Amino acid sequence: METVAIRDPKTIGGSEISVVMGLNRWKSPLRLWAEKTGRIVTEDISDREYIQLGTELEDFVARRFSKLTGLPVRRDTRTFKHEKYPYMIGHIDRRITRADEILECKTCNAWKAKEWEGDEIPMEYVLQVMWYLGLTKSSKGYIAVLIGGQTFKWKEIEFDQELFDKMVEAAKNFVEVNIGQDLAPMAIGGDSATLMRMYPEQAEKIVVKRLDPETDALIKALQEVKGVIKISEDKKETLEARIKQIIGDTEGVETLSFKTTWKAQSRSQVDSDLLKKEGLYDKYSKKINIRVLNVNKKKEQSNGTN
Repeated sequence: METVAIRDPKTIGGSEISVVMGLNRWKSPLRLWAEKTGRIVTEDISDREYIQLGTELEDFVARRFSKLTGLPVRRDTRTFKHEKYPYMIGHIDRRITRADEILECKTCNAWKAKEWEGDEIPMEYVLQVMWYLGLTKSSKGYIAVLIGGQTFKWKEIEFDQELFDKMVEAAKNFVEVNIGQDLAPMAIGGDSATLMRMYPEQAEKIVVKRLDPETDALIKALQEVKGVIKISEDKKETLEARIKQIIGDTEGVETLSFKTTWKAQSRSQVDSDLLKKEGLYDKYSKKINIRVLNVNKKKEQSNGTN
């Protein structure tokens, strides 16, 4: 998981704009909001080796790009700000000399090579470069990447005013509404860990929202989805069982369209009963606090009189 650094709780930088727009694979708007408002402590990853290597390799990536393209580059360490909203900032890696263009340098491991195939560029980086183009008033950006220390690629990104305007509006709403008014962004899938960190404990009370149809509708929708999942799981188990019955004591079955196997596998498993018997379970077990979401249908209330 890639962690977006928090430089200033009231600014939006290039590595954060994709989060604000809900288009970041590693962090949600709620998580960023919780970090910027102090509800969650931001993880300091500056001492991680891959972060330090990425910083050190930036110069190599820039020089390699210049060598392959013939475009000279130079450092530009200024902090660029939006002319109307100074909390929207950007720090570019390099500027193309004598041109209205910029360069963003990246490194990644070999497992992410598919993300750069053909014309592909990870969306987070497209938005980051577009952010810098808008703030620097540049017409074109380049992104160069060293993949697994063995493959080098570079690609162009043309400035899109319409997209930049949408990014500015999203950043404005996040800073002035979500942060300024202390209004949390809507939680999305994957936010359970963030919510657990925000609310690790609970007060011994129930919030009564009898006149809140929105909350009632959310809970109803959750129950309906669980019902569909339960039906699907039952159907899945039945289909698997029938196929296993056909395979029997063979390795698998091959049809016109599929080859299906049912192979034996072994795995290591801790014998908790033996650890308890030998008095070692408590010594090596770790207790963690969790919160479990349970939904129970209330009994229908009678409107009649006794």
